Amino acid sequence: MEKSDLSQIPTQLIRDTICELIEAKLNTKNYEVTVSSASKEGENNFVGVVYRVSFNKTDDTNSSSKLIVKVAPQNVTRRTQFRSRNLFLQEIYMYNEVLPSFRQFEGSKGVTAAADCFSEYPKCFKTIDDEPSECVLLEDLSARDLSIIDRYSEEVTADHVYLVMSTLGKFHAISFALKDQKPEKFHELASKLKEMFIDPDDPMFRMYYEKFTESIFKVLGNEEDVELLAKMKKLFERHSIDIAADCLNLEMTGSASVISYGDSWQNNIMFGYDMNKKPKEACFLDWQISRHSSPIIDIVYFMFCCTTKELRDAHYDDFLKAYHDSLSAHIRRLGSDPEKLFPFPLMQEHFRKCGKYGLIMAAVLLPMITMESGNGIDLDEAANSMAEKHDTDAFDDYFISVNSRNKFNKRMRDVVADMIRLGYV
Repeated sequence: MEKSDLSQIPTQLIRDTICELIEAKLNTKNYEVTVSSASKEGENNFVGVVYRVSFNKTDDTNSSSKLIVKVAPQNVTRRTQFRSRNLFLQEIYMYNEVLPSFRQFEGSKGVTAAADCFSEYPKCFKTIDDEPSECVLLEDLSARDLSIIDRYSEEVTADHVYLVMSTLGKFHAISFALKDQKPEKFHELASKLKEMFIDPDDPMFRMYYEKFTESIFKVLGNEEDVELLAKMKKLFERHSIDIAADCLNLEMTGSASVISYGDSWQNNIMFGYDMNKKPKEACFLDWQISRHSSPIIDIVYFMFCCTTKELRDAHYDDFLKAYHDSLSAHIRRLGSDPEKLFPFPLMQEHFRKCGKYGLIMAAVLLPMITMESGNGIDLDEAANSMAEKHDTDAFDDYFISVNSRNKFNKRMRDVVADMIRLGYV
């Protein structure tokens, strides 16, 4: 193999690590390798640069293997503005420490069957934490026919949501049971997680969230929206990032807290389907924003960013029941009592206290979710512009175009209406 075959990969350390992994898998130094982009940067992927590396023995071109290499950006300004190193170190910690500890705990309780364990994430083969070569080398889930929902041509369906709720329930259950039975271990794992997405003390974060909050007011300009607008103005008498921080406050959460996924939107979830095109498997991809929080943070993040009002109107209560049923079943499987740890009425109380987090995340993510294909941004350029202007004007209307404005306005207004209807605001 010639080194130039990996020339797209940004550092020698990463290239050497990829070679070592391939040679160990193939048991030879004679192989061919191809590198391609695995995700559209600035459109489907906003934090790192994701490559697909395909490889095979030189004399066996019919048998190719693949892996995903997710690499921190090399642009210095972008690394600083988006806190790239910290995000990658957090993901490395989740893959190297938290997820293996969860699997070990399940095994210690006799939960070893593939259908029962929480295994809905890619295998991690290697990690690098050296600066600026931070990266994770992962299983390529597309080799198992898993795929991301194409948000430009597909909608999240009820079947997708039931599957995500069930998977989140199983994942959160491990935290509840581990904290119940081995509290020192749980708190050891949780204490090393840092909040990556909500930082009220950072002026840039405050401006960033303020601009997205302004978008909520802009969609409530019609005469029939007077009451909705009044409630939003009342809510946002406090800064949105302070409200979001309150939703993550563990004093509000009490003992019912978990290590949560953190970034549960549709771009970070791959689905496998049965012969009838019904989703049968969901795998969570991105663990950089994992945190110690109320379990409902993951739910409202997904529910209000990724589903339509029509879907929520038809199934919302059933979605929550599916989550709680899955959570309870896995807590019991692991030897603890869900009625003691997180009964349904307590879950409803968490929604009343923390549900508005979904509103704030919708203001952040819906511009990206509703944008047109091909309307992505140059993240290096955006970071440089943000640094030069010392504000977040660089993000203004980057995602929302003339053609996507109506779709964004409807989705955002629908979230506001549901927040009020459900009593979260």
